[in-house]
Amino acid sequence: MLKLVVGFILCIVITPNTAFAEQILTTLRDDANNTIFDGKWTFLQEWKSTSEDIVEYDDGTKFVIKTGHDYENLYVLIDFITGTSFDKSADRGIVCFDTKMNRSTIPDKDDYCFSVVLGSQRAITLQGGNFLAQKEYWIRTENHPNLIAVGNISDKNDRYTSIPHSTYEFKIPLEAIGRSDMYGFYVGVYDAKSHKEYSWPKYIANERHPYVSAPDKWGELVSPDKSIPELKWPTFILLSAIFFVVFISRFKNKQL
Repeated sequence: MLKLVVGFILCIVITPNTAFAEQILTTLRDDANNTIFDGKWTFLQEWKSTSEDIVEYDDGTKFVIKTGHDYENLYVLIDFITGTSFDKSADRGIVCFDTKMNRSTIPDKDDYCFSVVLGSQRAITLQGGNFLAQKEYWIRTENHPNLIAVGNISDKNDRYTSIPHSTYEFKIPLEAIGRSDMYGFYVGVYDAKSHKEYSWPKYIANERHPYVSAPDKWGELVSPDKSIPELKWPTFILLSAIFFVVFISRFKNKQL
């Protein structure tokens, strides 16, 4: 009986998320303090502990997304492997979050994008909820004081190729987007020479640069071990119930 009760409770607590959207599974990293935010792989091991997702287009375009967190910040590296033409006034990397996972058809106030142009350390924060359709309902807002975004050109330390290409590093405070084990997620790189934005998920980039597609088309950034959010009350209550059942069972066995 005890095993059945514990098994039932565990099934509730550890119910797998079933979703049809594309997913990136992020991971906890214990070496975040070693990251040097210069917009590139500064040393070979710098981003090794983060998760890796490779995006390849039919035209040969390829970029890598590295993600991780340290409980306080999300870290994203966009390694635009085939981005070998450089326009420091226009090339950019961008990451976006649907913080409430409501998949709205137009960006609303819980949707955020963080971008930076190549050769810059000046992050740009966009928030949904703007009433102007001409700006795709995005509005520029104040950066979080601890937000970091840098765009640069790779060098010999890059893990994927020694050929110089565009790379973008982000450090995004969880305080800016809220703690969750799942976000709507979008990643894009804009290549000014081809006038194209390449995205993850693929083929959803908005043709109207510099805006991005609506959150209903985005994928998901998932923390499989639910290590990003603080312990929630329902989970706490269920875990407490498990310990209570185990305690009562052992107490009864001692009395027999």
